[in-house]
Amino acid sequence: MAQNQRNRDEREPLLTIGAVAQILDLHQQTLRKYEEEGLVSPDRTAGGTRMYSRSDVERLRVIVSLTRELGVNLAGVEVIFRMREQLEEMKRMLDLILQQLDPPVREQMLSVLRGTEFGLVPTTRTGTGLVLHSLLRTMAREGKGKE
Repeated sequence: MAQNQRNRDEREPLLTIGAVAQILDLHQQTLRKYEEEGLVSPDRTAGGTRMYSRSDVERLRVIVSLTRELGVNLAGVEVIFRMREQLEEMKRMLDLILQQLDPPVREQMLSVLRGTEFGLVPTTRTGTGLVLHSLLRTMAREGKGKE
């Protein structure tokens, strides 16, 4: 119940476009553009005033970070958000599936998903992801021979 209340609180319209623009150091027209592009959907009062919730502001913070710091254009931002939503949906589905499994099977499945079942470990080299622990040992031995 507390989680539902927190979600409701995060979606409660609180801030006007002027307040959000000031908080995020954006022009109001930029916020209107983001709405026009479908990246954010603030609620409206009966008089048509945009009212932004905490979750809207947090989403806008991500948009600002992606565009300013990483140079992502708005089409890219949209793709990133869509992919995040798909990943979250896949995670919810996986969680539901895992809940249906017997505890020993669930633990084995989680071990496989973590990569520990097959001796997989994260690497420190960018872009290599998970590799077999035995492969790391081989790579380390080869690296020593080249020095």
